[in-house]
Amino acid sequence: MSYVLIRAPNIFMKNCIGGAEYVTLNWLKRFKKIRYEIVPDIDSVYLDLCINKRFKKDDVLEIIDKLNLPVNNTILDYYLDCKLHNNNAYIFKKILDNEIVLDTKIGSDMLIPQFFKKHILDFVNGRPAGYDFLYYSLKYSKKYIGVLQAMGDIPLSLKFYIYHFKGLLNYLESSKEFISLLANVIKQKTWRRALIRSKDKVHILTPSKGAIKKVGLDKLDYTVIFPYVGLDSTILNYACKNKDTYAVFFARPSRIKGILEAIKIFKMARENGYLQKLYIIGGNLNDVTSKYKGETDVVSLGRISKGEVYRILSKAQVNIYPSISDAFGITILESLGVCTPVVMYYNEANYEYFSKSKLVRIVKPFNKYEFLNKIKEVRSSMEMDEYTRNLVQSHLDWNRVVNNVEERLLTILDNIR
Repeated sequence: MSYVLIRAPNIFMKNCIGGAEYVTLNWLKRFKKIRYEIVPDIDSVYLDLCINKRFKKDDVLEIIDKLNLPVNNTILDYYLDCKLHNNNAYIFKKILDNEIVLDTKIGSDMLIPQFFKKHILDFVNGRPAGYDFLYYSLKYSKKYIGVLQAMGDIPLSLKFYIYHFKGLLNYLESSKEFISLLANVIKQKTWRRALIRSKDKVHILTPSKGAIKKVGLDKLDYTVIFPYVGLDSTILNYACKNKDTYAVFFARPSRIKGILEAIKIFKMARENGYLQKLYIIGGNLNDVTSKYKGETDVVSLGRISKGEVYRILSKAQVNIYPSISDAFGITILESLGVCTPVVMYYNEANYEYFSKSKLVRIVKPFNKYEFLNKIKEVRSSMEMDEYTRNLVQSHLDWNRVVNNVEERLLTILDNIR
């Protein structure tokens, strides 16, 4: 039986896990043929435990006990004692040497001021900025297998940011956020450079050809894993053709996911009499959206049960989804599962799957007026076509999905010498 060391950041989080963590947990719980240990790394949980002091050691241990997944105890001790960020070289050389590594989320969460100097030093020294695990994996492991679930969500081409400069500033409504976005692009480019330099020991798992082209790693060895995520098997029970007069924004309510753009587009749609209300699913109104607090036509539902999500989503006229940050778009798929149309900005990673659905309309980034026209157009498209039905059906069995993932992984592992 194959043995793999797995990096699975943020799965020790009690609540509010994101799409990548949701996918990773379902993979790990269902792997049957691959023997593995989880290698804890510096992630959001570690930062809240050791830097922000929001978690206690016992809180993390409780979650680990409930997950009941195999964890490397040597690194776990460093993790829980908050010594991981001070002993990287020694620890990772000892653990990763000549091993096979599966990184379920290519990306790092080291985005706080305490590590700013380290980011600069990494950049100057030609190392993947803020991502020691990647550096030591590429240096010491026998094989590095990385999953495109975080890196490349945002466009990495600087041409995109030059061409869309004015549109992006209006989209983000913050020059500070724009600079932060560019800094993230530069950081991810250091990760890409490191992967390309070590191409002989790298294999990428990607949800689509578009996703790996978007990130500029399509010259490396890669395998398309599709489907790679499962849906709740009850989703089709909620499918509904009789829609209400509201729209939804179904994603984390952040600038990069398009929350402010979605609200502006909704306001335009309301003025034209297309919609009456916008429900935000996936998080509470925050400092980004605080100016809309108290408005009766923009309602935040926060994090609600899956059944409640599907019930509300199914009655929506449209899912307004102007995100520029995605590798696949699980919430788009869930919208299609309940027969709710989606209007979205063009994304190379999503395009090959969702462009073929008659329930989806795709608009060039930052063209709000064209987005409005597509909302008007799509309100009459409530029938689930054969392509969309097959797309949804292919994701309804988590066990089948993970078996497919595991078989693809085993093929890669069998070819490692």
